[in-house]
Amino acid sequence: MSITTTSMPFWKEYPERDSEWVRQYPTKHVAVTEDEVFTPRQMGVYMHIPFCNRLCFSCPYIKFQTERDLTLAYLDALKAEITNYASRPYIQDHVITLGYIGGGTPTSLTAQQLDDLLGHLHSSFTFAPDADFSIETTPIDITERKAKVLLDRGVRRISLGVQTFVEEELKNIGRPSDPEMLKASIRLLQSAGFENINIDLMHGINGQTMEGWEHSLDVAIELGVTCVSFYTYMEFAQVSTKRRKLPPVPDRELVDEMFFFAAEKLTQNGFLGYYGDCFAKPGFQPKYGETSWSDDVPIIPLGPTATGHLRDHWYFNEPDLGKYVQIVREGRLPISMGRHIPKDEAIRRTMVLGIKAGRLNRERFMRLHGVNFLEMFADEIADLVEKGLVTADADGIEVTGPKGWYYLDNISKAFYSPEFRRYPQHLGADITGFISPQRSLPLEIVNSGPQGGCHDH
Repeated sequence: MSITTTSMPFWKEYPERDSEWVRQYPTKHVAVTEDEVFTPRQMGVYMHIPFCNRLCFSCPYIKFQTERDLTLAYLDALKAEITNYASRPYIQDHVITLGYIGGGTPTSLTAQQLDDLLGHLHSSFTFAPDADFSIETTPIDITERKAKVLLDRGVRRISLGVQTFVEEELKNIGRPSDPEMLKASIRLLQSAGFENINIDLMHGINGQTMEGWEHSLDVAIELGVTCVSFYTYMEFAQVSTKRRKLPPVPDRELVDEMFFFAAEKLTQNGFLGYYGDCFAKPGFQPKYGETSWSDDVPIIPLGPTATGHLRDHWYFNEPDLGKYVQIVREGRLPISMGRHIPKDEAIRRTMVLGIKAGRLNRERFMRLHGVNFLEMFADEIADLVEKGLVTADADGIEVTGPKGWYYLDNISKAFYSPEFRRYPQHLGADITGFISPQRSLPLEIVNSGPQGGCHDH
């Protein structure tokens, strides 16, 4: 007697032999469209511009004084690196949804150089229509022409290094000391059409008082910026110069008081906390960090010291500018050091970095990693809740403000694996010993680029 398909048994327990031939994983099928199957995966890009028209005392990142020939040689190499990545099938299967251009000072480039570089970037990769792109600038480096180029090339968020609106404090940190010029640069960006403007402020500056700190915050709020980030002032020896005697920096207690004062004042004026020291109006949060960390979005790193996250690897580019240019000219990617990220470490990485955005959603995490972090890290979360640093419910966890914002890095490190507990960060400032000084660049690298140039007027 023949056995029909409908009567065939589909499950037998050993020692009975199962007669259903397994050819696919069982699932409940639903209607699926072509668009769902072939939806491009999202990807981000970080691009480093290591030049500044004026070197700051407080910047730890790799940068050089802007020089025409060096800049031209570097831009040629950077565009070659972009072309190399764009030629790879893995990259072609993605769409760029977010990006960040940092430095250095990216707007130390001329308007034409910015237009050419961003044009090459857009012609090389596929960009989402609503891609969220940010760039750093300073009040002395932004012009109407540059602002127009940036907007025309899809930059929607701009971060302006103001540091303080107090004249004496500006002098103490070696910055242009006209607060009115700083305000004018913000109004210029607003008039140009930028709706999302972040400004950086610093607390702990030599001679800074609580009154001066409050004044800077008041000016930022009055100017209508959408995001305020503030950092503790630190001075780095490699860019310091012999200067006049300065007043002392505020003591630790006052600097901490400034943090809590700023957090309270900004939240009272409609800002929400992100990353501990970044406060943004609703809808204007810095998406580059939040999305790339919480959704584990792959990041293409472009330029020396740039860090990337592709194909289950975290890595950073060659930090030496001369070696970077040489490697790229040889047709290779300038990958220097990194690490393969196994599944368990990828889960912890999302916890460590995702919580920096202030909150982690359980369903979002489940879609990404297939695990419930509320169960997986129940002990760690319970300890943080007991300390008053986070709150937890069925939807996820959220950092408490302002206490949790102050201890945000402590919260992140609670999710380190035992292997990496107390392990230091790998940042640009940690690899400066491997950087050749600018003058050591081979002459053929500096001189073999295209001649001529363009300048803003």
